[in-house]
Amino acid sequence: MELEIFDNISEVIDEFEKKEDIYKLIAEEVKTFFEKDVFTESNYELSMIYRIKSPESIREKLIRNNYELQKGNPEKTLASMRDIIGLRIECKFIDEEKYAYQLLKELFTRTDDDVYYYMFSMPRLKLKLSDRQPQKQKNGFEIYKIDGYYQMGRDKVNFELQIKALVNSFWSEIEHRVVYKNRNFLLNDSFVSDLFNSIKKSLNTLDNQLYLLYNRFHGETDYEQDRTAKDKKKEHEIETFITSLVFATFDDLIMKELEFSVDFKSSCDAIVRYIMNKEEFNEMSDYGRIIQHFFDALDNVEDDWKLISQIKLDRECHFAPGFEEKIGKAIIENLNTNFRWHLFFSILFAMEKKSEKEQVIEEFVRACMSEMTGNRTVISFRSRGFKECDLILDEMMDAVADVICGSGKIEYFCVKGITTIHQAMNYMLPIVENELSRGDSWADIKHRYWNIFIKMIEL
Repeated sequence: MELEIFDNISEVIDEFEKKEDIYKLIAEEVKTFFEKDVFTESNYELSMIYRIKSPESIREKLIRNNYELQKGNPEKTLASMRDIIGLRIECKFIDEEKYAYQLLKELFTRTDDDVYYYMFSMPRLKLKLSDRQPQKQKNGFEIYKIDGYYQMGRDKVNFELQIKALVNSFWSEIEHRVVYKNRNFLLNDSFVSDLFNSIKKSLNTLDNQLYLLYNRFHGETDYEQDRTAKDKKKEHEIETFITSLVFATFDDLIMKELEFSVDFKSSCDAIVRYIMNKEEFNEMSDYGRIIQHFFDALDNVEDDWKLISQIKLDRECHFAPGFEEKIGKAIIENLNTNFRWHLFFSILFAMEKKSEKEQVIEEFVRACMSEMTGNRTVISFRSRGFKECDLILDEMMDAVADVICGSGKIEYFCVKGITTIHQAMNYMLPIVENELSRGDSWADIKHRYWNIFIKMIEL
């Protein structure tokens, strides 16, 4: 007669085999989502693989880890296992593991409990990004290992997500197949331990050498995709320095004129980013020209500065119909009636003093349209070639314009506003794409989801 624990394990295995196909479908859906909505935002080449635990592996884990087994309740036991589905994000080099993790932090920003985070476009998929990463393993090495779950109706299906470079994936296979699965290895044997530490260090050295070779052969042709985090940090530092310079200059002028200070840091961020994009400062080699440009723009800026004076335009501005026309008219209407809009464009006109004000407004409005519709989700949607594509995007951008105009918030031109609009697009367009593909009409889709989209735009 077998021990009761083995009868309970058999119940768990039977329950797993009933649900195995569901686990595979979930894993495939998560993989597809990452490939379409996450990896497309990456500067590096990322991919995902997955595995579903085998019945033998589940049986071994239940016994090895002494899981609490309740007779007649195999569902609870399965639910307590955090790695029935194992997902792995694979990158080329060890340095890219941290980048991949930071990418998840940047994209998975929504949370209901400050523990699990998700994206607007996939609220069913949640990652536990509150834990410190990378984690330290029993063998002393570090690993990016993230718990997550997929909400399927009322049930939560747990999974484990790892991030691994090629050499670390190879190392895991060595450790798992040669050590973990081999009873003849004694993990407390100092000779074996030292030998495996030496192998791991050799693999790290190999990773570094391959990284140098890769950059040698791809550094020029794939610059945008493979530039280092160090370059990005330097670019950010330069932009921060310029923003601080612009802010300090105008803060001093405002203080002298109004005798009190106001918070317009986010406006300075937006203006600096707009000018850098407009002047096509895209590469680190441009940094000298970048700084000189802003020094020239700030030179003698106080001569024509008078914040309390009305802004006068000398001619009528011309805008494309729809979003651009609505935003353009809102700017003109708010120039002298809304202080934050007046301050924003007073600074922009002062920085662009070589151009007429009307031209500055027209170019700024076109840039807003370009930035708000320039994310990958919109580009991907356009590429699908739906008959109603232009109509759908026009109506969505008209709605964005209506919300901006109705709110009177200058923040929509700043990072917070642009990000909010992108997130709303990232939520709405995949739904539209899926339902159009199934044969639904845009009118029906709009009826079901429009209010949610409008709510997501609001700041």
